[in-house]
Amino acid sequence: MRQGIFAVVLLLFAAATQAAAGPYINRAMALMEKGDHNGAVMELLRAEKEATPAEFMQICMNLGICYRKMGNYDAAIEWYKKAAKLSPKMADIHYNIGLAYYYKGSYSKATASYKKAVGISPNFTEAYGALAMAYRDQGLTDMALKTVKEAVSYDPKYAGGYNIMGNCLMDRRQYAKAVEAYTRAIRLRPDYKSAFYNLGVAYNEVKKYHSAIDAYMQALKLDNSDPDTHYNLGIAQMNIDDYYGAEDSFKQVIKLDPSREAAYDKLIEVLRVQGRPMEVQKWNDIRDLRFGG
Repeated sequence: MRQGIFAVVLLLFAAATQAAAGPYINRAMALMEKGDHNGAVMELLRAEKEATPAEFMQICMNLGICYRKMGNYDAAIEWYKKAAKLSPKMADIHYNIGLAYYYKGSYSKATASYKKAVGISPNFTEAYGALAMAYRDQGLTDMALKTVKEAVSYDPKYAGGYNIMGNCLMDRRQYAKAVEAYTRAIRLRPDYKSAFYNLGVAYNEVKKYHSAIDAYMQALKLDNSDPDTHYNLGIAQMNIDDYYGAEDSFKQVIKLDPSREAAYDKLIEVLRVQGRPMEVQKWNDIRDLRFGG
């Protein structure tokens, strides 16, 4: 009889413990969805004290994600590694450790973590893509290209892989092949803003300025708030003597990023070509006021 009572007490205690951690975890997940990672961290740290082993694993992973999103990469790595101790054969954990090292700028350590991920899960295409990016950032373009080719061989529909491949080919100055890679990425993912932007850069390198403009315009349809895309669009418009279009593009850059001095210089240049001395003087004064004469 006493053994039965003791078992019931243990079950009730376990249920109470789980219930104690559960609400914190649920609140943390809701905050993460809203982008409030700082608030989510507070809830997850409260949950840690009451967590079951299964919940602790979830808490470690989510704390890693939150800290990475907040730019605290050392804390992210610490929590991911706690998760890795609990489940060393989970490829996703090593992939996330690699991401944290990558964003920290520790590319060699990121490479080691990504290799662990693909060693555990050979068909993990995103890990192959991330590994290729880490190789590329270390100047190992040949290794990067080889790695991303492996990724798309495992998954021919991996749009990100073709985008990374295009970047590697750009490094090699193989611009025509880069155009093919970016085009394939876009075919697989028609809303791939980064691939459209990169395609514009590639077309610009081979002096296909109308095609570059089309690619930049597609990128801006997906995200009109990127000053780099507006700036590159303005340069391409200048190359086809569309100075009024370029004027609008450089003004948009200045609106989005008032600290970009090059945009003022280019705007003044196109206004001068248009023969508008008063506007040239106006923008010269604005530039000098902001950056010094």
